[in-house]
Amino acid sequence: MGSPSAPLPLARLVGIGLVVFLANAALLVLQLVASRLLAPFIGSDLYTWTGIIGVFLAGIALGNAYGGRIADKYPHPRTLVGLLMGGALAALWMAVFPVLLAASGAHTSIPLGPRIPILAAILCLPAGFVLSLLTPVSIKLGLPDVSSTGRVSGLIFALSTLGCLIGNYVTGFYLVPMFTINSLVYVAAGLLAGTAVASWVVLQLDPPRENEPAPQEPGADAPGSPPTTNLAAFADIRHAYAIVFLASFCGMALELAASRYIARHHGVSLFSWTGVIGVMLAGTCVGNFVGGIIADRVNRPGSGWNPRMVLGGLLVLAGGLTILILVTRPILERGEAFATDGLVTQIVMWSFVLFFAPMAVLGTISPQVIRLAVPDAAHVGRVAGRVYAWSTTGAIAGTFATGYVLISGLGTDRTIIVATAVLALVSLTVAPVWKDNTLLYLLSIVLGGVTGGVILTWGEGTAEPNTVVQRDSNYYLIRVTTKLEPLAAGDEPDPVLEGDPDTAGYKVLHNLNLDHLLHSTVDVRRPTYIYYKHEEIQIEFLRAARKGNDAPRTLLIGGGGYTLPRAAMKLVPGTRMDVVEIDPEVTNVAYEFLGLKKHEHHRDVNMDGRQFVAEVAEKGSYELVIQDAVNDLSVPSHLMTKEYNDAVKRALKPDGAFLLTIIDSVEHGKVWRAAMATLEKTFKHVHLLASSEPPAAERPADPKAAAEYDERFAYWSAGRQVYVIYASDKPLDLAGLKAATEAVVPRPPAYWPTAKAAALGPAAMTVPEVPFFTRQVAPSVLEPFLAKEPGVILTDQYAPIDNLMAEVFRRRNQ
Repeated sequence: MGSPSAPLPLARLVGIGLVVFLANAALLVLQLVASRLLAPFIGSDLYTWTGIIGVFLAGIALGNAYGGRIADKYPHPRTLVGLLMGGALAALWMAVFPVLLAASGAHTSIPLGPRIPILAAILCLPAGFVLSLLTPVSIKLGLPDVSSTGRVSGLIFALSTLGCLIGNYVTGFYLVPMFTINSLVYVAAGLLAGTAVASWVVLQLDPPRENEPAPQEPGADAPGSPPTTNLAAFADIRHAYAIVFLASFCGMALELAASRYIARHHGVSLFSWTGVIGVMLAGTCVGNFVGGIIADRVNRPGSGWNPRMVLGGLLVLAGGLTILILVTRPILERGEAFATDGLVTQIVMWSFVLFFAPMAVLGTISPQVIRLAVPDAAHVGRVAGRVYAWSTTGAIAGTFATGYVLISGLGTDRTIIVATAVLALVSLTVAPVWKDNTLLYLLSIVLGGVTGGVILTWGEGTAEPNTVVQRDSNYYLIRVTTKLEPLAAGDEPDPVLEGDPDTAGYKVLHNLNLDHLLHSTVDVRRPTYIYYKHEEIQIEFLRAARKGNDAPRTLLIGGGGYTLPRAAMKLVPGTRMDVVEIDPEVTNVAYEFLGLKKHEHHRDVNMDGRQFVAEVAEKGSYELVIQDAVNDLSVPSHLMTKEYNDAVKRALKPDGAFLLTIIDSVEHGKVWRAAMATLEKTFKHVHLLASSEPPAAERPADPKAAAEYDERFAYWSAGRQVYVIYASDKPLDLAGLKAATEAVVPRPPAYWPTAKAAALGPAAMTVPEVPFFTRQVAPSVLEPFLAKEPGVILTDQYAPIDNLMAEVFRRRNQ
């Protein structure tokens, strides 16, 4: 079944392994910064991310496929050196291309749909392709003979995954807040060039083996040598490709499902993404290493193992661990697992408990398939490259299929069930696992879990009591739930609750939850109902805009529950409002369940807000631009930069205003400081507004009053709340806002008396005063915080928003 094992060349493996580790770390840095480099030209949404990730994976697949040929033809350290230098040049191209694009404006002539893959391919494909040529070359250089194929390929894959893991963490947590985006590109290019120089010096000390036998056709034996044909090998190499393709497909489905599960309970942030990706990469890394050891041991002559049966058994085990996620998750939820730990610990532990084991088992598949597919050492580069290429192609298919179809069409739980079923079916094509009693028992449990999961989730319409609808979109888990609230003065009784003495005096409200965040609370029957008070500030600015124009134009970025558009159509008649919401399913839910109606003055647009402002919005056309696109601890960085603010200003009329909604803590937060400092680079007047009363501008002289002031000041500044930042070339006119509010007709129907009250006489017809909500936080109140730590200027090259939110994130739930 193979020639006797040659000792592994440890010194050479250490050097080659370090090259692979550093090259993949650099590749991950480039992948993370690619979205920031392209955001000004294609926005930052699902299509952008999938386009960039898809192009990088395509480059990796092509690089591995073609790199196998290079490895077999040029198995020399000089090949590594040349590829590393080529990777450094490809990295530098990523800094040059956006500059050329901005200078020429060529991207504006391409429609946004095709523009995303075209620009992503031009920017990312060279680096992905060149750096991926290294993997099969490294395996070839580190392989003493075919009997070590599993260990060597598993080690190289493990080190490449570890490089990605370290690159992910170091870039996200340390490099992004320290360097501009172009500087990170230069760091990656320098790392590759430095590795090339070191490889030239060090690896030259261990020259390639001389007088190697000439390459043979796969399956042929060298004359006079022991047979090298693997009796357990696949009869058709395409079978091997199919196995790794489907295993990687399921692995990517698990990764996307993991991100959705974590978002439901812990929100979306830098920490949630890095936690999930880190655990998945760690599982893959361990699996690659262990899988290589397993592959070589079970393929030894006289080992007593059937390698195909071992591979099939591990696929069944991966399926069993995958379906177990559906059992483990409710246990974690109901038991409030890790609830006393910090949020970062919770994210990592949830990800580890649910997904580490299945990813680790899936990681063992590729090294075993390569070991079964490699006929001799002469062809290891080509076979390993092609197997890894097909594995990457499976990851590409898994990314697009899961992101665009499975999660939005089936839901996250059913996506897990589909992945389990695929793994079980693949195992049946690898070996007759039903002939082994243990594997047959495990397979029966897996298939039973799939059947039970289908039965339990089929036709599932609600996840919790009072749930009206639950849908997985390409961006969120969207849930609409109901709750009761006492009737306000003048509210008509809710027909749904009539006749029930327990609900007399109440009305039904609908909550829109995006992942775990309560995003909006809507009164379907009363469009003027506003739950979040910062929207009252927005309404007051709409009223002021209408004083000078009977039909003011307003742009709202972030639709959410569409409470502001519904209220505006009633409270500020004549307002023309364009609403840009990135998730079309959120808009659909608003129309179906949240009382949103078509209106001639209301236009819906489903696209990235930056692309709308930069390319769709007419210059000088809006009296007011309102940005309400925050989602708990996730703030779109490309909507916070100076370049974006400049684009907003071009869309505004000369005396127009920009209202930016943020959620932050004045004492501990850094986002409000950065946002105000950045806006001051574009607009003459920038002020922080609050809907609740902020501390007075001056501290009282009386000791008792001063002590009360200090206590209230400390409580107010430490709390995390919603603020609105006013930015305009026109001074803030609070008196004009208040006058505009006092001049309006009281809002119907909440403040109008019922017909029954009207019959009671003039006393019942008294209309309450319309409250005024906009309050400016005095500069003197903010001054000590800004003196201690001024805000950084956010640009397209430097916008570490997630890092700026880190302190607030760490303090949450602690």
